[in-house]
Amino acid sequence: MKKGLFIFLSLLFSQFIFGQQDLYVGADIIGGSLGRTELTSGLLDKKNYLPILGAQLSASFRLFDILSLEGGIGQHWNRIRLKDAAFEDEIDGFSLDIENSTLYWNYYAAASVFYKIGTTDSYVYGKFAISKNIYKEGSITETADFEVTSESIDRSLVYTSNYQGSNISYIPEIGVQHMFFKGNLLSLGFRYNLGQSEVLSSNYTITDNNTGTSKTDELSSLGNAFSFNLRFDYKLYHFAKREKVKKLKLDEIAIDVSKKKEEVNDTVTAPIEVIDTTPPVSVANRVLIIKDRVKVHSSKVLIQIWDHQTVDGDRVSLNLNGNWILENYELKKDKYEIEVELREITNTFVLHALNLGKYKPNTAALLVIEGNKKHRIILESNLKESGTLQINYKKRKKDEQ
Repeated sequence: MKKGLFIFLSLLFSQFIFGQQDLYVGADIIGGSLGRTELTSGLLDKKNYLPILGAQLSASFRLFDILSLEGGIGQHWNRIRLKDAAFEDEIDGFSLDIENSTLYWNYYAAASVFYKIGTTDSYVYGKFAISKNIYKEGSITETADFEVTSESIDRSLVYTSNYQGSNISYIPEIGVQHMFFKGNLLSLGFRYNLGQSEVLSSNYTITDNNTGTSKTDELSSLGNAFSFNLRFDYKLYHFAKREKVKKLKLDEIAIDVSKKKEEVNDTVTAPIEVIDTTPPVSVANRVLIIKDRVKVHSSKVLIQIWDHQTVDGDRVSLNLNGNWILENYELKKDKYEIEVELREITNTFVLHALNLGKYKPNTAALLVIEGNKKHRIILESNLKESGTLQINYKKRKKDEQ
C-alpha cells in the first residue's frame, strides 16, 4: 500500500514539474433553492420556494488540462418562508408569514477533473468541494397576539430561531465548460450542497388563550441546497511544459563521420552517409519550446492551422526539419491545409512568430491528420521562443516487411 502510494505521488510530482500548468482567478454566481427541511408535526408549511443566492472568488491551478485544484471564499444568502395553513383556513383573511433569512461566509477547497469533447474547445467536468460555512450564531424570537372577538379567538404565537456558528458541507458538481480567448474559461454547472450538521433549528408555538391548549411545530435545516453555478475563469499565468533532459556521456553520442574505405576481397565499399536526426534546440535564433508530441505511422500527413481564438493579425512562418514550408502567413478562422512528408523517427515542426498580433502571445491551433486519426495541438510563440511540435513517425511492422 505504501509503495503504491509512493509511486503515485512520484508520478504526480513528475507531471507537476514537467507538465503544462495554468493559473486562473475566477468568479462564481450561484442561484437555486434550499433542499429538504424537517418539519415535525405538519402544523407549519413551507411557503413558495426557498431561494438561495451567492457569489464566490477563487484561485485555481489547472494541471495538464485534466485536473484542477482550487480554493476560494464566498458569501451566500438564503430564506425559508413558513405559514400556518390550518390557522389561515380557520380565519378568513388571516395570513401568517414567518421568514428565516441567513447571510453567511464560506471558505472552500475543491478538485475538478475535465474531459475534452472531441476536437472542440469544450469540456465536461466533475467537481467535489469541501466548504466551511460561517454563520452568525444566536437566537431570534418573534411573538404576536391575535384576537377576533366575533369568532371568540384569542391566540398567542411564539416563533424562535436558533442559528449555529458554523458547519461543514460537501458539494458535488457536474457541468460543461468552454475555453475561449487566450485560454479563459466559461462554465455552467449544477451542484448540490450537502450539509453535515444542523445550521438552523426553530420552534413554533400557538396557544389558545381561552382554553390554555397549545400546538407546536419544529423546523430544522442542514443547509442542503440545489443550485446552478455560472463561472468565469481568467487565465492569469501559463507555466510552459518543461522538457526532461537526458544527460549523455560524450562517448555515447560521438559519431565518426570521416570517410573510410573498407577493402573486402580487393573491392572498395562506398562510405555510409550518416543523417543527423537530433532535434534542434533553435531555429532562426529562437529557442524551441516543445509543447507536445504525437506519434504517426504514415510518411505523409495533412496539417491544418488556424486562429482558434480572436483573429488579431497574427503572422507566422512554419518550419519542418529546418525547411520553411509556409512563410509570412496571417492566421484566419478558416483552416489552412498543407501536406507534409515526414522522415523516420523525429520530425520538428516549429511555429515561428513574425509579430504578436493585437493580443500576446502569437497562438495557433493545429490539426495533424493521419487518415481518420486527428491530433489537435495548441502552439504559442513570441519573438524570443517558438512553440514546437515533435511528430514521431514510425513504420508499422507490416509496412517494413
